Parts: sequence; C-alpha cells; structure tokens
Amino acid sequence: MLKFYARFEISDETGDPMTDRDMTLLHYSRITSLQKAAFSKFPDLRLFALANVASVDTRDSLHRHFGNLSEKALRAIATYLHLVPPEGKESESPWHRLDKEFLKELLISRHERRISQLEELNSMPLYPTEEVIWDENVVPTEIYSGENCLALPKLNLQFLTLHDYLLRNFNLFRLESTYEIRQDIEDAVYRLAPWRSEDGSVYFGGWARMAHPITSFAVVEVAKPNIGEKAPSCVRADVTVTLSVRNEIKHEWESLRKHDVCFLVTVRPTQGIGTKYDYRKSMVEQAGIVYVRGCEVEGMLDASGRVIEEGPEPRPELEGDARTFRLLLDPNQYRLDLDHASKGTEDVYETFNIVMRRKPKENNFKAVLETIRELMNTECVVPEWLHDIVLGYGDPGQAHYTRMPNEIPTLDFNDTFLDMEHLRSSFPGYEIKVKTDDPRKLIRPFKVTFENVIRKQKLGDDAMDEDDEKKIITVEPHVQPKRGPYLYNEPKSQCVQRKSQVSPFLDKKAFVVNLWNTIPFTPTQVEAIRSGMQPGLTLVVGPPGTGKTDVAVQIISNLYHNFPWQRNLVVTHSNQALNQLFEKIAELDVDERHLLRLGHGEEALQTDKDFSRYLYRYFHFFLD
Repeated sequence: MLKFYARFEISDETGDPMTDRDMTLLHYSRITSLQKAAFSKFPDLRLFALANVASVDTRDSLHRHFGNLSEKALRAIATYLHLVPPEGKESESPWHRLDKEFLKELLISRHERRISQLEELNSMPLYPTEEVIWDENVVPTEIYSGENCLALPKLNLQFLTLHDYLLRNFNLFRLESTYEIRQDIEDAVYRLAPWRSEDGSVYFGGWARMAHPITSFAVVEVAKPNIGEKAPSCVRADVTVTLSVRNEIKHEWESLRKHDVCFLVTVRPTQGIGTKYDYRKSMVEQAGIVYVRGCEVEGMLDASGRVIEEGPEPRPELEGDARTFRLLLDPNQYRLDLDHASKGTEDVYETFNIVMRRKPKENNFKAVLETIRELMNTECVVPEWLHDIVLGYGDPGQAHYTRMPNEIPTLDFNDTFLDMEHLRSSFPGYEIKVKTDDPRKLIRPFKVTFENVIRKQKLGDDAMDEDDEKKIITVEPHVQPKRGPYLYNEPKSQCVQRKSQVSPFLDKKAFVVNLWNTIPFTPTQVEAIRSGMQPGLTLVVGPPGTGKTDVAVQIISNLYHNFPWQRNLVVTHSNQALNQLFEKIAELDVDERHLLRLGHGEEALQTDKDFSRYLYRYFHFFLD
C-alpha cells in the first residue's frame, strides 16, 4: 500500500493530478539525471551512464549496476542527487537510514520503471475467479466478526484525485459483487449435488433453476490482439446444454439476452453418489470447486449455427432440448490462463462442466465495472464545479445554480404554469412585469426572465446579494416554434387534427389533442424545476406522495424544449420507477421518435407503442 501511494499519479509539489505522459516524463527526467551524475562523478558506472533508458530502468538491471557498489559510493550518489543529507548534517534529518540496503533500495525504487495504473487496470480481468472468490482475506464470509482488518481500499472522506476516487470504487464494487457471486455459485452447486461416480466422472444428483450441467464446450474463435495490446481482441466459445426441464424454466434459459453474464464452473467432487451436503460448510471442499470463469452471452444459436439476433420479430422455434449459446470470454483472463497452460499447468477451458446464470437485477456488475474503467480512460469526466465536491474537499453549496457563473437568466417554462395567476403565486416576493397589455395573450407557455440574474452577471462581485435587492421577473408569452414542415412536427399541445385524416368515414369535425400540464405546482416545486433547468447540481428530496416524479418529468420536458440540441439521460434504481417516468414523459409534448428506453422491463410499459432500440434503429434507417 505504501509503495502504491508513493508512486501515485499526483504531483508532490502542487498536489495536481498527473497523466501517464507526465509520469513518463518524470521517470525519464529522474533516470537521465542519474546517468549524468554517474557519467561525471562515478567512473565505475560509465557503462550504466552510456546505456539507453529502456535497458537500465528495470529493477533487475538497476540491481545489477548498483548492487555491487560500496556503502560509501551509494551514499555519494544519493547525496549528489539530494536524496539524503550530506555528511555532517545527519542530525538535521533523523528520519533516514544510511546503511547499504536502504541506500540501494532508495536508488532502485526511485528510478525503476513504473507500471502504469491505467495499463494495469485495462489488462485486469473483470470477472472474479476462484482465487478471489474464496479468499477470506479479501471477501469475508457470513461468519466474519469484524475483529480482523480486511485488505480493502477504504472510501475516506477525501480522495487524492478523481482517478483515486474511481479506482477505489472500482475495487470495492468488484469485491462487493464477488461476495454475491460466491453465494450464487455455492447455492447452485449445492442444488446440483455433484457426486463422483465409480468410473471417475461427475454425476449430478439434483437440479438447479439457475445452473445446468454442460453437454459440450469449445472455444471457436480467438481474434488477434489490437495494436499495442497483448490480450486477444475477442474470444468466442460455444456451450451446449440439454434443457430437459419444465417449459417455464426452459423459456428462461432461451430468453438469455445479449450482454447477460454467466459463469462457467469446474467441479471435481470426491464424495460418492448419495452423500449429503452440508449447506453450512463451504462448497469448495465438499463439491470440489476447482475453476470459475465469467463470460458474456452473445446469443443463442439457431439450427444452422448462427446467432439469433434480438429484434421485434419472433424467435425461431428449435426442436429438441439441446440449446447452444455463443459466449464472449474475458480476453485478459484468457491470456493469463494460456500463459499458465504454456508452463505445464492444466488447460482451464477443457474442464468446465457447469454453466450458471444469475438474476438480471443482480447481474449488472460487469457493465458497472466497464463504465468505471472507461471513465478512468477519459481525460475529462466531471465538470469543474463538481470535481472538488466529488473528491470531498469542496463546498457542496458551490454547486447550487445561484453560485454558478453561467446561470441562465431567461428560461422557457413551457407548460409549467397553468395560467398567469399560477405564475404569480409561484414566485412570492417577486415583482412580476408583463411585456404585453393584452390580457388575451397572457396564456401559456411563458418565457420568464430573472432581472436579478442579469444584474448580477453585469456587476459581478459588486452586485448585492439576491436577498438584499429587489426581485423582478419579466414574463413574456410566446408561441413554440415548429420543428418541421409536417403536421407531426408541430407541438402536440397545439396540434389540431381532423378525423378525416384518420378515416374518411368519420366526421370531419376538428378536435384538439390537449397535452398541457395539469398539475398546479407549489412554489417549492417550481423552485426545484427552475434549479433542474439551470447548470449545477439539483437534489430533490421528499417523502412519498410529494410530487417528486411529477417535478422530475416537468424538468425533463422543459430541458427538452429549452435545449433541443442536447440529449437527456434518465437513470433510475428500478424498472418500475423508470416506467413510471417514461409513461408520464410520453404523455407530454415530446416527440415519440426522440424517446428511447433501454434495459429490461420494457414489456411492463402501459402502452402499445414500441420505444425499444429496435424501433429507434428502424426510424433512423427510414429517415436516412
């Protein structure tokens, strides 16, 4: 841990984060300084001084050059580089040692080639293996008492850099999901009841809903590595299982979707047929769990061996009970396993005899880990105003929209207000000015200008606090612009259709499709809507039934109309919450072609319309 943070990508002088390029330049600067010192002051190191950096910056090469030097020579080099105080001034810095081993380690550890944390993270397998799953020092068991300290990175109140924040969350989430995976594997193996038959093969005496014995497994494709990488770019495998189970369980296996995560397990039981397992004891020793590898489902194969693509079309019906799935293995783990196999160990991919699936709600760990890793490979992840707050040493109040330098003075509140009286009651303490004298034009939608914001932006630091100055709002009714020349491009709330356009047999009387907001928002809710439309961080908190969902829907609708060139992402903790939001958004003046719902649970939407990625893809193909 000390070595890790001693080489962390952060400047020792300023505390600013450093990129891989900055760390590489710092490494070259240090080792070239060492070579210059060796060339000018120490003739015994002339060979080291004239060598190229790549040949002398490893620990072995540095130990070979400096290991045979005397203690006096090592101290002279360290003193010349200002790593230890000169002779006669040792009392000024009593923290250091001057023995040979310390001086040698000081020079080697300072100048050896540093392994990039980002490269190490990118080469790390995302799926846990048996070595991590059953390591009680990292992943505690159910009987963990908390007396011993676990070797885990802690989420303190403050982080060094954003990279440090993401790295700690990556490691903790990976281990947290490993704990749940271990429970699922042990439960599935316990239900399958693997026994050792007389001929030495594995006999399964039970059955499990989430796991099934493997009929055959084969790696079918190993793609070449990308430029600059060591692991294969893609590893595909086919696994075949015989689903001689009830129809509903068979349907669950056939419904495995693309990107669903499964686990391949190898068991070698030592107990004979009929032996009872004790669920209170570890299944590793009882069932002989040897290997565990994660994989990702690409799809189920049809009768001709091709992957059945997901889409609105019904899936083809397959005969028999045998089903073959195309899997994507972890390339980094595959490379590590092949390296071990080349040294004479067993080939892991010839031993699997169980495939296990997990519940979709609990099986998103790989997507989360991939997202964190992609964020760590991105230079800019969060805006500047949020950076310090995430790291734990910023003022959360600075993220409020009133303290943002780019606060928007004029906002289109669309259909937030029911009428002019509702608008007046939503801003108590404000003086309302209207740009029209015709009361017939005072109908929504309203465009509101906050004069205080304009004054604050003009005067800057000389402006008074908003509480001390007179608050003025200018209201301007306006007509929403058309989105295109066709009828379906017009705003839904203003769209007048004729029934004759639907059917020539119906009456030609016109009717209006009214999709205005009908909720009289309170002043507090209006303030939350205003905050959500502004730059900065908005947090809406309240007990059930206080209108949090309606406020969120109105914020999304207003953002859609104020910033039509931007995209809005809605993330919820459950499919039910997402469906509630989505159904209310679809009822407002939002173009249906601009709505896309991802993830599971779409079939629970209370609508006959299709908002999946398949219809979205069809629309774009049709428009192109």
